[in-house]
This record gives sequence, C-alpha cells and structure tokens, in this order.
Amino acid sequence: MAPMRPVLKEVTDLFEQALRTAFPSIEQKALVIKGNPKFGADYQCNNAMGLFKDHGKTLGFANPAACAEAIKANIPKNDVFANVTVAPQGFVSAKLSETWLAAQVANMLGKDIEYVDEPVKRVVVDFSSPNIAKEMHVGHLRSSILGETCCRILEFCGHEVHRLNHVGDWGTQFGMLIEYMKEAYPGFLEGGEMPDVSDLNAFYKAAKKRFDDDEEFKKKSQVAVVDLQGGGKFAQDAWQKICDVSRKSFNEIYARLGVKAEERGESYYNSMIPPLVEELKARNLCVESKGAMCIFCPRIAEIPLMAVKGDGGFGYDSTDLAAIYHRLFMMRADWVIYFTDLGQETHFHMIFDAAEQAGWHRPGATRLDHTGFGVVQGEDKKRFKTRSGETVKLVDLLDEAVSRAATEIKNRVAEQGDTAFLKDEQDQKDAAEKLGIAAIRYFDMKQNRTSNYVFNYDKMLDPKGNSAVFLFYAYARIRAIQRKSGIEAESLAASELKVENPAERDLALKLLQFPDVIEAILEDLHLHRLCEYLWELCGVFTTFYTKNKVIGSPEMKSRLVLCEATRAVLAKAFDLLGFEPLERI
Repeated sequence: MAPMRPVLKEVTDLFEQALRTAFPSIEQKALVIKGNPKFGADYQCNNAMGLFKDHGKTLGFANPAACAEAIKANIPKNDVFANVTVAPQGFVSAKLSETWLAAQVANMLGKDIEYVDEPVKRVVVDFSSPNIAKEMHVGHLRSSILGETCCRILEFCGHEVHRLNHVGDWGTQFGMLIEYMKEAYPGFLEGGEMPDVSDLNAFYKAAKKRFDDDEEFKKKSQVAVVDLQGGGKFAQDAWQKICDVSRKSFNEIYARLGVKAEERGESYYNSMIPPLVEELKARNLCVESKGAMCIFCPRIAEIPLMAVKGDGGFGYDSTDLAAIYHRLFMMRADWVIYFTDLGQETHFHMIFDAAEQAGWHRPGATRLDHTGFGVVQGEDKKRFKTRSGETVKLVDLLDEAVSRAATEIKNRVAEQGDTAFLKDEQDQKDAAEKLGIAAIRYFDMKQNRTSNYVFNYDKMLDPKGNSAVFLFYAYARIRAIQRKSGIEAESLAASELKVENPAERDLALKLLQFPDVIEAILEDLHLHRLCEYLWELCGVFTTFYTKNKVIGSPEMKSRLVLCEATRAVLAKAFDLLGFEPLERI
C-alpha cells in the first residue's frame, strides 16, 4: 500500500487551499483541530475568528460567521468531506465522507502498514547506558524501553537510525575494581574463576569501602587507573574482562526486552578529548576558570561545563562534548536524541548550547533533543526499592512480572477447561514471558515520560484496565473472529467494505488516525501517545464488536475487513512498542 497519510494533514490541506483562495493577500496556516462528534463534526477550522478580528473591516465582513462562510465556499471539490457547516461563532466544521473512510481503510487490506516522514534523516539515539561492573536496575528500565521504541518508530518512518548504548565503562572506579578483583580472584585473567555480575555489584561496594578506608589500597587503585589510562596490558586485560562479564548480563536483559543497540561507551571517546579541547581553546570557547578549562553557557546555566577538570582529568562533561562532536561532525547526524532521567536535563542543554557555540549544531539544519523522564516509584511515592532498601534489580522486576503473568494464564486455562488453547506447559511458559514483558513495557510507556509513576503489578496485569493484557485480549478476540468465520483475511476484497453505521464509522476513522499519532510523536517524542491511541482503538473496536454482529451477518465480509484492518494496526503498534501479541489466550 502507499504510505498512510495523517487525516489531520489531509483535512488541513483542504482548508489551507480554501484560505489561500478566499484570502489571497493574507498569509496564514489553517488552524484545524478535532471536532466535537456531538455536533457531527470530525474536524474544525478555527481561522475565521482571527481573520475577522484582524482584517474584518478591511475585507468587508460583518462578523466571524461571514468569514467562515467564505472559507467554506472556497474549499476545493473533494471526496474527503461529506458536508461542511458553519457555526454562528465562526467555526467551520467538517464531517468526513463514509465512502472516503471506507476507501482508505480498504487500502490497508493485505499490505504492510507504512508511513514515511520526509526528508529522511540520519538519527542517533543514545539510550539505556548502564554502568559497567554494576547490574542493571529499575532505573535503567525507562531509558532502555523508551529508547528502543523511539528507534523502532523512527525506522518505521524511514529514517536511518543509529542506536548507541553509551555505557559507563571508564573512570577512576575501574582502578579500585581491578585492584580488588586482583585480590579476590587472582587467577581470573588466566581463565580461572570469574565473578558473575551479581558478585561485581557486591565487589563494587566492597572496593569503594576499601578505597575510602584503606590508604594503601587507595594508592594501588590510583596506580591501576594510571596504568589503565596509559594502556598497560594487565590493566587493559582486566578492564576488558570486567566489561565482558557485565556485557553478558546486559545482553540477557536486552534480549528479553527486545532491545538492540551498539555499545559505544565512554572509553570510545577518550582519544578525541585532548585535541578537541585544544581546538576549543584556540577558538576561545574553552577558557580557564579556577584552574579548570571551562565552556560557559549563560543561556542555560550559571555554572560552566568543565572540558578539563581542575586536576587535569576528564569527566562526564568532557566525554559528552566529545560524543556530541563525533555524532554531529563525524557521523553527520541530522538529529541526536538522548534518553536519560530529567535530573540530567540542564547538563544536556548545556552540551547542546556548547555544540551550537562551536558550530557543530546548526538549529534548523540539525536537531538535538533531551527526552527526559521521571522516576519509577514504589507505593510510598519514593524511588522504587526492595523491602531492605536496595535498588530493585531489573532482572528481578522482569521475573516477577513473568511469574504473575504465568498465574494469570493458568487461571485463564483453568476457566476454559477442555476448550483451553494453552494446554501445553511450554506454551504457557512462552506466553507468560511475552505477556509479562509486554505488561512492563506498556505500563511504563503509557505514562507521560516527564512524570514519575508508581509501579504496580496488579494494575500492570489488570485484564479489564488500561494494560497490555487488555490489548492482548482484544487482539486475540479479533483472531478468534477470523478463525470462526472460516474466511482467510487475504481472500477478502477491498470492495467488500461498506461503512454504514456509527460504530463502523468510529472504528474506520480511529484506524485512519494511526499516522496522526506517529506524526505527533515525531514532533515531541512523547511515546505515551501511541499507548493512548491503542487503548482508545481497543475501546472503539469493543463497541463496534458489541453493537455489530460479525459472524453470520449479511455484512460479515465488510465487517471482517474492519476486523483485519484493526488487527493490522494493532500488530504494527505492538511491534513499535516492542512486544509480540498472543494469537490465542
């Protein structure tokens, strides 16, 4: 099929043509919003009031309604609108044609759903970014799944996407960790016992304590850091082993979450920092302040970025400056997106400002976004912790969700008795993994990313609430209808579809608004819009299914087309959100 086109854009184009024809001397954009269905309006143009206020007397119009009538009279001939009405206040309301709606939905039949955002851009997405030598925890959940879904949406829109995982794999902490591991696992480099990542978590804390309490250990750790930074073989090999252990654990989590990214950690940019600082100093963008080499960003904050710290070392500011330089200048990215918590918002806006000062970022030609997000909270509205006060491990979070999903599925199987679909234990296990992971992903992504939210397993797996479980049931219901009909979706003819009653019309319109949602996400990167849309779509489908008999009705084939179009949109949206639906539950 040809790429879907946002309905709002289709309607807006018609109104803009009318405005240009009716008011050729006035340059303006059509102000179009969704209309109120109670008044039979799908969309509403609100230009007339402003036109009358600013130009009414000059143009000779008596009131806003007269301006609105001029807009209506100049709408070009089209098959999109069934009728257009003018309210006394000046609102111009348009109701879409059922014939046009049916034709657009029918066009979705038997083809992949496509959408194209032009011009095509090279986009770098920086997300997940756990620290080497530490196990991933609940704090990494949002960045990982929001970033992955953003990448999927951008790829769906035709963009060239580079997924980068900016892991924390460098710094003074590796000196103490290498030194501590040398003591605890003296043979680990020679193929001896290797700690798993849980051990590394404990070792990190133990090494930090030794570093703080033991002066001799501290000196050895500092020597190890110098050796690592200088390319010493033992330190480099030990560092690589530590990275390998962590990477194995990260990849197990990513596989379960459906996350893919190229690891490009802090160490990748080390060699770029010194020459970059020299260049910025030569251009007087990086200046000395209290012993440090700083870049000031007064438009963002009073404190500067430290390209070089007072002790001559490089920190997060240095690495992030080198990273944005590499992405904009070397990779030639048109758009760079960072997914981190909101606490880092000022830092990244300073990095963006510095990039603009340096000429790497050219607003209008390049786009930089910090897509900050809130924290995951427990029932006490504080950061989500275990009962003992420890940070919740991400693997434990996933395991618990899958375990609860397994219970939900077993209960469902028990209710179905002999008619149960998932009788095989392995099938139940596979279904629980899909459902549990989807439940976590959806529960997180349905939240406005800038808000904190309370983590709740019961709400996450509520089959009657706004959850992935509810969406899965809606999808499975469609598949059951299709199986029961005995008609293969591929054999349905597009010409079968007739949109005749309100429930059919509502479903057709909601289906066609899928690209409108994608376009809105590209504008502000608020991914919860897609979850809201899915929840609304499943609600509209439920109303359609409740009010319209499908199997055995005279309109069966027409309604099966609507069912298949709904299934296709759900499947595409599920894929973008990173989960795989169940054909039967």
